[in-house]
Amino acid sequence: MPDSPSATDGREPDTVRTTRQKPRVNKELRKAEYLRAAARTFLAKGSAASMQDIADAAGAPKPVFYRIYPSRAELIDALFQHVHDTILKTQQGKWDGYGWALRVLYAEARQEPEIFIVVLKVFNGDPTLQEWRERLYALIHKQSTRGFFQPSPGAPPGAEKRAILAAKSLNSTSFDTLVAWLENTDGLTDEQRFTWWGRIIREWHKATREAYQLNGPDHVDANGPAS
Repeated sequence: MPDSPSATDGREPDTVRTTRQKPRVNKELRKAEYLRAAARTFLAKGSAASMQDIADAAGAPKPVFYRIYPSRAELIDALFQHVHDTILKTQQGKWDGYGWALRVLYAEARQEPEIFIVVLKVFNGDPTLQEWRERLYALIHKQSTRGFFQPSPGAPPGAEKRAILAAKSLNSTSFDTLVAWLENTDGLTDEQRFTWWGRIIREWHKATREAYQLNGPDHVDANGPAS
């Protein structure tokens, strides 16, 4: 029988080695946390806030932050993508009266208002982000409002082209209104906001159809979009 190791012969006794595993990082959760930190930083410091500013706000070493968002451009893209996807999600419901689309979007945006305010206000004047703004506008006029502007039978020639222009005519006002609601700077309650906005959308619908000559001679205003 071989000699058993002793405490004095320089050899360590056989032991069961255990390794403590680091907890796995939930990357999607961390991305969301960093995105919120970025929005808070841009809101506080403006669009010129640096990645170091954002990493500090997130409580993350800069190398760790860069593993999640490798560049400032990708981080800003992620902010816009979040707003884009939220708008798209809220448009899946059924039409529920004039102004319903903004009501539903507002309810969703209130969960992370900083992201929406940064995208729709803080970055609004940045010419390098114009393509992103056009994509957000397209969601509004193609998905939410285009159905209101189907030309009536007998509308003057060229109505399809005019209908596209008509659907775009309230894009920026919709986003400006959403920001005012999220910032709570309009002095209205939610109930007052929804009633006010619904009346505006109804009158805008009627006036815009007339202005863009989308009505035929026997057109009767409907209660909702044609499609």
